[in-house]
Amino acid sequence: MGGKNKQRTKGNVRPSSSGRAADLLARESGVAPGFVGFGVSTSSDPGYVPAVQGAEEIDNLVDADFRMVLRKLSKRDAVTKLKAVQEFGAICQERQPDVVKGVLPYWPRIYCRISMDHDRRVREATQQAFEQLVLKVKRNLAPYLKSIMGHWLISQCDTYSPAASAASAAFQAAFPLNKQPEAISFCKDEVLNVLQDNLLKETADTLSDPQSVPEEEREAKYIRLLTCSLLALKRLLNILPEQDRELLKERLTQLITQGKFWKYSKHKTPQVRAFFELIATMCADAPQLIQAEAARACSAVLLSIDDTDPVVLPPLWEAVLHILSCIDNCWTHVSARKGVMPKLWVLLKEGGRGLATSLHPNLLPFISKLPAEVTQPNLEFSRTFLTSVIQGLSSDRATSSPSESAAIIFATMECLRFIILQNAGDEQEQRNIQNMLISEQLLPLIDRALGNPSLQTGPLFPQVSDMLLSWEKRVAGKETPTFQRLLSDFWEGLGHLCTTYVDCEEAKQTALEGIASLLQIMHNPNSASKQTKKKKTVKICFTDKEDRGQGEEPPRETPVVEEQHCPLRNGHLLDLLCQLAELNMVYVSELESERHLRFLSQLLGAFPSPQVFQVLLRPEEMKPEMGPELRPLAENTAVYFLLQRVTVWLKQDDRKDTDFLVDMLFSSLQCCSSSDDKTLILNHISRDLNWSVTLQLIEKACADPVHLGVCVGWLRGPVLGERLVGLAGELCVMGLRGSPSSSSHHAHGWPLISLALSQQHNNEPLIGKAYVKQIIDKLHATLSEAKGMSDAGNMEPLLTFISDVAATFFSSVKGCLLLASAEELLMTVFQLCAQDQIFTHLSDALLLKLQHAYTAGIQSLITHLGAGATKGTLLHNIGLWVKSQLFTIPLTVKSLQVLVQAVESLAQTIASAQNTSCLLSQFICCLTPTEEEWSCVRRALPPQVLKPFTFTQAKQAAQHVIVCFSQTASENSSMFWNPWVQLFVCANCELIVRLSDFFTSPPAGVQEQLPPELNSEWKEFFLEGIHNLLLSLLIKIPETEQYLYLGEALTYIPVELLTQNKLPPRFVADQRSSLPEPLQTLLNTLSPLLLFKARPLQLAVYHILHKVMPLLPESDSESASAKSDDDDGEEPCLSPPAALMSILSATEELLENILGGVQVGEFAVVQPLSMEHCFILGYLLAWKLLFTFFKASSSHLRAQYSLHLKKTRSLHKLLLHLFRLMPENPSVPGQPAEPSSKEPKTFFTESLSLAPRKTDGLQFEVPHLACSVYYGALKDLPAMVRLWWNSQEKRVFSTVDKFTSKYVSGVLSAQEIASVQSSTQTFENMMVKARSATREVIATYSVDDIFIELLIQLPQNYPLGSISVESGRRVGVAVQQWRNWMLQLSTYLTHQNGSILEGLSLWKNNVDKRFEGVEDCMICFSVIHGSNYSLPKKACRTCKKKFHSACLYKWFTSSNKSTCPLCRETFF
Repeated sequence: MGGKNKQRTKGNVRPSSSGRAADLLARESGVAPGFVGFGVSTSSDPGYVPAVQGAEEIDNLVDADFRMVLRKLSKRDAVTKLKAVQEFGAICQERQPDVVKGVLPYWPRIYCRISMDHDRRVREATQQAFEQLVLKVKRNLAPYLKSIMGHWLISQCDTYSPAASAASAAFQAAFPLNKQPEAISFCKDEVLNVLQDNLLKETADTLSDPQSVPEEEREAKYIRLLTCSLLALKRLLNILPEQDRELLKERLTQLITQGKFWKYSKHKTPQVRAFFELIATMCADAPQLIQAEAARACSAVLLSIDDTDPVVLPPLWEAVLHILSCIDNCWTHVSARKGVMPKLWVLLKEGGRGLATSLHPNLLPFISKLPAEVTQPNLEFSRTFLTSVIQGLSSDRATSSPSESAAIIFATMECLRFIILQNAGDEQEQRNIQNMLISEQLLPLIDRALGNPSLQTGPLFPQVSDMLLSWEKRVAGKETPTFQRLLSDFWEGLGHLCTTYVDCEEAKQTALEGIASLLQIMHNPNSASKQTKKKKTVKICFTDKEDRGQGEEPPRETPVVEEQHCPLRNGHLLDLLCQLAELNMVYVSELESERHLRFLSQLLGAFPSPQVFQVLLRPEEMKPEMGPELRPLAENTAVYFLLQRVTVWLKQDDRKDTDFLVDMLFSSLQCCSSSDDKTLILNHISRDLNWSVTLQLIEKACADPVHLGVCVGWLRGPVLGERLVGLAGELCVMGLRGSPSSSSHHAHGWPLISLALSQQHNNEPLIGKAYVKQIIDKLHATLSEAKGMSDAGNMEPLLTFISDVAATFFSSVKGCLLLASAEELLMTVFQLCAQDQIFTHLSDALLLKLQHAYTAGIQSLITHLGAGATKGTLLHNIGLWVKSQLFTIPLTVKSLQVLVQAVESLAQTIASAQNTSCLLSQFICCLTPTEEEWSCVRRALPPQVLKPFTFTQAKQAAQHVIVCFSQTASENSSMFWNPWVQLFVCANCELIVRLSDFFTSPPAGVQEQLPPELNSEWKEFFLEGIHNLLLSLLIKIPETEQYLYLGEALTYIPVELLTQNKLPPRFVADQRSSLPEPLQTLLNTLSPLLLFKARPLQLAVYHILHKVMPLLPESDSESASAKSDDDDGEEPCLSPPAALMSILSATEELLENILGGVQVGEFAVVQPLSMEHCFILGYLLAWKLLFTFFKASSSHLRAQYSLHLKKTRSLHKLLLHLFRLMPENPSVPGQPAEPSSKEPKTFFTESLSLAPRKTDGLQFEVPHLACSVYYGALKDLPAMVRLWWNSQEKRVFSTVDKFTSKYVSGVLSAQEIASVQSSTQTFENMMVKARSATREVIATYSVDDIFIELLIQLPQNYPLGSISVESGRRVGVAVQQWRNWMLQLSTYLTHQNGSILEGLSLWKNNVDKRFEGVEDCMICFSVIHGSNYSLPKKACRTCKKKFHSACLYKWFTSSNKSTCPLCRETFF
């Protein structure tokens, strides 16, 4: 049917056209077909690509890619739609605006559907794609705006935030901010139509097909649409100007008169109850609408006041406040006493059910808007309201959440202050309300807080203080009597409350602390914690004249707390303080109550006032006897109390805790005006004060700048300084005697000494400089004396204390080492660390402490003082001491090792702390012996050492030097920062290179003169020791120029030492490998160094790994053969060495970034020794190693490796990079310009030199290496290169073909022919010959009476082109069999990655198997598989025919059946 060559019906002169048919149908019926595609939809939903008048017109308007994407969008699968939308956005971004405009007629219908998709990812991607469309079409979107704006606005209110943000971004991209109201106003009627349909008409079943969409998905989509539509309507009202809202008034009235609309207030889904946001917006922007439906609005909002869903509550209360403001007679529509207030009381008693932070800030505006008929009687209403709010503090959520509790406290205090202001009169009812608020609400709330520590740290006390301050301000106004009475009642009640707690022998510590905190905050509101202030969310400020109406809402935000530095003006607070202090002193004096004494300390700390100290002293008490200098000071009650009471308490022996007494001491001293008086008092007190109290006193002074200013004179005075010097001497003497220092007298001695030495004030020592020097002198003398003692056990505690003090002193005080005694102490500490523990008797722990001490000292010396190493300095003295140890004292090996480690540690500290390198060089010069010292060393050597060496002895001595050097370097590689050590390493490596050259190829005539055992000794003993240690050294040394010499030395390492290396094991998780552990460790250790930023090291690593590459395939042979036996699936895939593959994967992206801007075929110039040169060099070296690995692999392993490269596309990326790195003319530079008879030298004909020492011609290294890698790819992986070449676009295809034919094919063909001619490989029953002139290979196969001759012709662009196989003579072979064999040989030569000889060998094996009786696989018609070289093994149980496993796998997957290819029975 429909054949092209059939005769047409008479009169039908034009071929059929679906476009004309659609056009005809549209003209006749007046309706265009619903879908242009695979059929016409019969449903009411129009097609996604609606037909315009004629299919030809569609083709002109809509791009083919767009049409395909639009059809994909009609699919149900979410993943398909997601990918299609993403593709749509990408096409919009890439194509020209004229092309994108063609899709606009079809986009609105598609957008309106997929923007409401159930999958949130699709919705987000839709808005992102829409933004790309908007950016392209811009003003051309205008004709379609009305059909799209409704769903666009809904999408901006999507419940999935990323989708809503994407829709808003698209909207902002389309319209500037000032144009957005105009755009929405233009489409307002269409938008409202969509929203009305969604809210009133749509259901879950009308939105989605019940037959295909699950019920849960339908319901979720419907709920989301309702929520978004309500929010979109709110957004519409917010954005539209006033005149446009008036135009929509009639339409909106139709909406809100519907009963279904008001039912959303009781919807079971919280998101839909976003309805209250819409109501609040209507009250603000269209109050007439709400007033017309007042009954429904009041019922819907006010009767839902107990809704505590976290999503609903904030908009609900916003709607409540708007309803109260908008509808004057709102309480006539609902019953406040029965319907609203009971719900509110229950909600408040439960603390807002965990939503106090959202609910309670609305309570004050709420009660301020309540009319009198609702709040009558005022007393009962206020009592019920505040009682309910305060009761909410007992809820579980409020007790566990500080923010919830704070919100309730704020609301309580604000509402209480508002009610007092509303009832600030002298009428009896108002007085009753005032008394109720003070006695029944405020004071019980404070009482509750005094027993609850969490309420004490909350905002209650600052709020109470703020309220009292505002009341005191109002005392001067017209309401003076009312607020005076309020203040009097409050202070009277508070005094009674506090007295109740204090006047008790077993007073609660929590309550006492709460009282002290409350009084302190009242005295100084700024002492409240900043954290509490930050939690304030809604603050109300009441001005002096507050005659607000009930409908007026007070302001919501004010400053936090006024700055008040003076106490309350009426003296109530001071009276209460004195009353509590006097009562408290009774319990302290008569009952010696510890908790009352602590409370007294807290009171005095908050109120260091003479009046308070006055009530603490009894009139009948006599003044104590004191010297004439203190007698005038005793007139001060605070000083008198300090000397008579506090000092006595401090000196009590049985008192353990004196911390609060020290606070009391500072409180007393604050009442002294003169600093000299304070110093005099402290000197008097501290003469016989316990050391623990002294330590506490200094610690508190250091922690508080105010306290430090009080006692700075005492700290630097002679009394404390002499006491501390005496304490240090006493501690040192007791330590040298070995006496235990566990008594309380000495338990705080060392911490006190450490604190006094380490603290500073105004860049001066905390105590006098003279006393610091004396203490350091005593420590140094003690340390020097202890150094010579042998009684290690008893010296340990003393030295530990001294080391801790020294470390703290050196690290804390900047200019500490300006003191000569401090330098001497540091020198002694270093000497202890640099001597053997056998002589010093130091434990390991103590030695670490001493090392820490001198490290801190050296760092302080260099960092803060900029020390040098000139004569007389500390570092110079250390150098002289080290040399004296070496030259004058006989050292054991262990002593020498300890000394070297100490010097090395010191040098590392200098290197890390110095700003320039000169200091380290100066220090090394101090350590270097002078010429005179060297001559002394030479004179000290025995005479036999200096006798002339024989040749053999000299060689052996040199080897011993090398081995000792290598061993020392490998054991301690951290010394390589030293430039002298680096030179020593380079010289020895150069010696190793020359010796290796000498023993590898000795000069003519020298071999006979050498001792016969010398060569064997070099190979059997020295070679192994040297290279094993150099190999481990290669990965340890820092970035220095030693790489050049060390790498060159390691290029001579024998492969046997690499396979049995002693490197520390290094394995990578999830790395599959069959290699032996030493080889795997070698690869994992050295492969990353191919990318190291030092060319000599890269090349050294390449030469090392190149030696082991041919050994690696052996490990894969056994595992591959075992795997092939059990392989029932696809073709086996085997990864080349994972360490190298990780290097390739790490650098491929880097090279793409470097070379991405260069087209294939163009030459990218790489700057020598740059970072790009480093990465490219490592990448190409890794590929050269891989080609060496491939070359050593067998045919079946090579096939599996090739499959892995094919899957990872690594070779494809390499070839693209190579054609950016190879020059267009790869001629070797420096050739004569005139043409000669000889072929010009190119990078393909000349071998590449990868010598680490090479410095000239580095600009040609990467191009030459790239050519070498390309040559290796063509030689070792010709089939894969051919596959890549055939898959390239025309331009790349042509470029590669021309370049390869011109420069590579001739060289490679000649080498291939030469390898056939020079091959020593023999084949049974087959003879192979080559003709270089004609680029032909002739294979003759004969067995019995069968004779076959095959002619193999290499193409001009070998190996890219196909190798032709022609027929020669044949005898005794059928034509069909002959054709099969020729086809097989052509296949093997084309698809196998190897040489012609390997392809012929494979073909011969196939023919041999055929003659041996092995049947062909009936899928590929070959005995040996073309890829994995396996035989047919999988037999059908029915027809008994055998097949290759890989062929069967491909058959099953391509046919989607599991039947036998021959008999069609199920294959088991």
